Amino acid sequence: MKDKTGLIKRMISIPNKPLGLLAGSGRLPVYLAQFAKKRGYYLVVVGPEQRLEPGIKPYADKIFSYKFARLGEVLRIFEREGIEQAVMAGKIEKRWLYQEGLELDELGEKLLKKAPNRKDDSLMNLVVEELEKRGIKIISILDLSEEWLAPVGSFSASQPEEREWKDIEFGFEMAKEIGRLDIGQTVCVHNQAVLSVEAIEGTDLAILRAGEFSPGAVVVKVWKPNQNLKFDIPVVGRSTVEAMIQAKARVLAVEAGRCLVVEKDEMMGLADQKGIALVGVKDGKR
Repeated sequence: MKDKTGLIKRMISIPNKPLGLLAGSGRLPVYLAQFAKKRGYYLVVVGPEQRLEPGIKPYADKIFSYKFARLGEVLRIFEREGIEQAVMAGKIEKRWLYQEGLELDELGEKLLKKAPNRKDDSLMNLVVEELEKRGIKIISILDLSEEWLAPVGSFSASQPEEREWKDIEFGFEMAKEIGRLDIGQTVCVHNQAVLSVEAIEGTDLAILRAGEFSPGAVVVKVWKPNQNLKFDIPVVGRSTVEAMIQAKARVLAVEAGRCLVVEKDEMMGLADQKGIALVGVKDGKR
């Protein structure tokens, strides 16, 4: 059965079992932890050293850190804690793979060698596959937080102008194409010209780059064709709007029912102060 977003309804994970949270950086793991805790989950958080938001502590029953790319540590922690279901949330940034002094463990080296390339999907699919092979079911963040999905239509006081709707439609098509190539999920456009494309740097920095070329950009974020629901769900939040303010961007269009909107009230408050339009779209059309 499908809900109003068009997504297939899934079985929700079992609250009386411990839930593992493989957390990246950013605020999303904090909101997810808070959300899960309210629903009675015993929450075991595992995150990379020095990149985990401190705000997650009140909502976690246990917190462990690991050295990035040492995936064997993650497996050992989950197995020791009896984790049979886990969710992935937050930024696991590819640029971490290129930092000096990166120490891969045996499992990390094995997965990198096995990957056909270093695209996001190639690497993360292998991580999910390895965890599930060890008996740890990876559930989608949407199983816990469907209420965060972007609505259809405007969720700000300001509305896109007619020319901006043309940019939204154009940008939606461009974003889907870069998603199909597994490059990124976001493009910034102005007058139907692409100003920037999200790649390894992430959405916020792509927005700031667009601001170097022109004010008034339209930012379009979508989920990728063949998106794996178990990781890398597109997310926007307060930092997205803050980057837009700095770049003097004018419109944020996200794919309705397929992008998560966190810190929604804060986003709307900032957007309304600065005359930024926030809108959820289907197929790039109003």
